[in-house]
Amino acid sequence: MNKYGVICGLTFVATLGQSSAFALVGGSVDANLASSPWASVGSITISGSVYSGVLLDSQHVLTAAHVVGGQVGTPGNVGFSLNVGGDQTHTYSASAITVFDGYTGTMPGADGVWHDDLAIVRLNAPVAGVVPMYDMYGGSLANQTLTLVGYGRGGDGVNGDTVGASASVKRVGENRVDDLLVDDDGGLHDEIFVFDFDGPDASTNVYGPPSPSNLALNAEAQFASGDSGSPVFVDDNGVWKIAGIATFNGSTNQSSGSNVKFGAIGGGTVVASYLPWIQATIAPIPEPHTWVMLLAGLGMVGLMARRKSVE
Repeated sequence: MNKYGVICGLTFVATLGQSSAFALVGGSVDANLASSPWASVGSITISGSVYSGVLLDSQHVLTAAHVVGGQVGTPGNVGFSLNVGGDQTHTYSASAITVFDGYTGTMPGADGVWHDDLAIVRLNAPVAGVVPMYDMYGGSLANQTLTLVGYGRGGDGVNGDTVGASASVKRVGENRVDDLLVDDDGGLHDEIFVFDFDGPDASTNVYGPPSPSNLALNAEAQFASGDSGSPVFVDDNGVWKIAGIATFNGSTNQSSGSNVKFGAIGGGTVVASYLPWIQATIAPIPEPHTWVMLLAGLGMVGLMARRKSVE
């Protein structure tokens, strides 16, 4: 039995770790303007399907490996758009895709979920204009309130997802971290965050004491189809920082087999555990003349060191 069968008292989590993260059910629709705090959260399109991602800098997008991993050899098939239909629409294609080395696919492990589901897309040109850039959140996510921003399907916790995913509709909602799962390769750092989609009464509460929703019902949200790769944010002393990337949702006994109704579970990757890889992947590659100057400088340092040693 996986971890959730023990901790949550669930006899079986039917789709946890076996279904890609879906769009936001619950929450509200963002204005899709350049002035929005979420203006750097964009839609990823592949063969007509809509997913989500977020700019790390003017030319790199963080998303889920299961979204773009199949396009590593054909990055031009991947499109990235910001604020479609808003005041400043930007659309780019990918020029390269880097998948985290430890990602082994979407087969769930012993804890019921897959791990290391991150990828970085390099765009074919830098994003023009002024858009917000976010720092990474490196603190603990225990009991943190997350802001979810994605382009997936819409709906509500009673009826489920009833509105299709669209590259021009960005949804925003909230949820609270209920559980953290550590590195599946034996490390002690947190790699996965998990939350439940609480309804108006205790019957849909999966984690914690028998109480109704963690958050106001007009804020509490759940991932739905199209939210794969979308960022989740924390408010760190008034500054929005990227805390994770959406990768899965799942049904429970409390959600009557649905991935997106009250009582379902959602979760994703904790970015704090991957900061060195993210920084190394987006680090600029020196131009050829820079390498020459660098090597020449190292040579001069070596020469000066040798001279000093014989003085």
